Amino acid sequence: MRLKKVYKTLVFIGLGLLFLSSIALAETVKTPAEKTNYTQYSQNEKITHFLGQVDHLSNEMTVQIIGQTKETRNYGEKDLYLCIITEEGADCPHKLNRNKPTFLLVATQHGNEQSAKEAALWLIRDLALGDLKPLLKKTNFLIIPQANPYGNWFDQRRNEQDLDLNRDHVKLEAPEVKAIHRVFREWMPEVTMDVHEKGDDFYQVSIGCVSNANISYSLQKFSRNTILTEVEENLKKRRITFHEYLITQRMGVDSSAGVRYRPEDMGKPETMKRYSTTDLNDGRNSLGIYETLSFIQEGASRHDIETLKERTIWQYYGIRFFTESIARHGEKINSMVRGFRENLLEKAKVYSEEDLVHLRMQYARDEDEPELKLKKQERTETPIRGILKVDKKAGDPLTQEDIAPYPYPRAYKIVDEVVTNWFPKVEPIVSTPRPLGYIIPAEHLDVIDTMLFHEIKIETFTKDMSLEVEAYGTVEVVPAKYDYLPPEKIDVEKKTLQTIVKKGDFYISCAQAGANLIPCLLEPESQYGFIRYWKFKLVPEAGNFFPFYRFVKPEELPLIPYKNWVR
Repeated sequence: MRLKKVYKTLVFIGLGLLFLSSIALAETVKTPAEKTNYTQYSQNEKITHFLGQVDHLSNEMTVQIIGQTKETRNYGEKDLYLCIITEEGADCPHKLNRNKPTFLLVATQHGNEQSAKEAALWLIRDLALGDLKPLLKKTNFLIIPQANPYGNWFDQRRNEQDLDLNRDHVKLEAPEVKAIHRVFREWMPEVTMDVHEKGDDFYQVSIGCVSNANISYSLQKFSRNTILTEVEENLKKRRITFHEYLITQRMGVDSSAGVRYRPEDMGKPETMKRYSTTDLNDGRNSLGIYETLSFIQEGASRHDIETLKERTIWQYYGIRFFTESIARHGEKINSMVRGFRENLLEKAKVYSEEDLVHLRMQYARDEDEPELKLKKQERTETPIRGILKVDKKAGDPLTQEDIAPYPYPRAYKIVDEVVTNWFPKVEPIVSTPRPLGYIIPAEHLDVIDTMLFHEIKIETFTKDMSLEVEAYGTVEVVPAKYDYLPPEKIDVEKKTLQTIVKKGDFYISCAQAGANLIPCLLEPESQYGFIRYWKFKLVPEAGNFFPFYRFVKPEELPLIPYKNWVR
């Protein structure tokens, strides 16, 4: 018995020494920003070197190239990296230990939101080599530390195509966003987080959960009541202020769609507050629509190099405490997410009038929560007007050229704010029964190619046949003024008709992982669909039929897979 105790003690001491040596090793590996004491933003070449160093020292981490940016005249093609960090050193999805939840983190879709990337690199080091390594016993990690190398280099929001990556998650034009979705669909993680920066704010860390009505509300409830509550409690201990992520937008303007509005079309200056968007073209809901526990983190930021270190610290601890919470509740998360995904797939196999997909939604007030109370920063007046560039005496004339701007940030005071235009609820306003599938005419290859980038399974008809379908006749339509917006008005009438489906036309079954996504993209009344992008040319004229048909009656169809090869 005594020998057993001695053995256990030696094992415990050995594990402790191993843990301490791991921490010591991590301290010798600095992120690129740490090496410069946060006086420079980490760029692609130094990130490559850093990941190579961590990968060399860690048996738990594997790095893969998941895509490349487009080459431009002023910036070359750059690789996009995925860091796979698991206890078992898995390098492909089928080697994952699926008894643990898998967590995908994406940083810096917006290139000028630099602290997201710096915090992600810090997290990678600590998971692979440092004091977060024990989390690998409970969670698998997939981390894309730099999603927008071009934007990072030029410290700008958009990528080399002048695309806002976080408004491209439906049409998938950017190689960076295609890479994100390819990773997600290959690995199908249970949890995702998209890390950003917001403006200078009292709340240094804000995390938002899914808010589209097609995603099971239980996921939103668990996110708020369990995960975000624990994160807030732990951040408070480090004196880091936290609030669930909120959006301020002008009343009546969809600020989440990615539209570049003209100032005269922005409407009244009156604003409202809401939780983050219901849209599917952002990194959170686009992955959450697969019944994923999906989040966005926003760190407060002045977007200047002087504050890079402190805002990276806020971001890091927001992510760290989030991952620790995920690890604590891994069994519950696996059960919830996988249960909802299986239930969705079973529902999609059988047509039912009660199985609704929500196509349009509105933000609504909550009579149980009519107002929102917040803290906010308010600038205080300073008597200092500038700094003299030259010596002056009393009575000497002073010109504008003699004064340099005051180089230090203004002082702030913290005040209470009561928000009366508070819209915390999301209500569906247009819904439709989910069909068994959709029939897409062969000429709409641009739509099919985009669906393939979403890893949606496509089939094609092998012969002409007469088929009963549901079709949308267009009664009235008012096209949108802007790309990225659905028609201002579209009045359609669903009709059952017999039509000839031709050999080479496409069929998309809803009985697959994208069962919620597919109707949202292909229905004419959807505020999230392909109809809102001018490139697809899908807005019908009054009196014409919308080109996609709904298939609702079970019938054996002459189909073969279309491009089901590995990319």
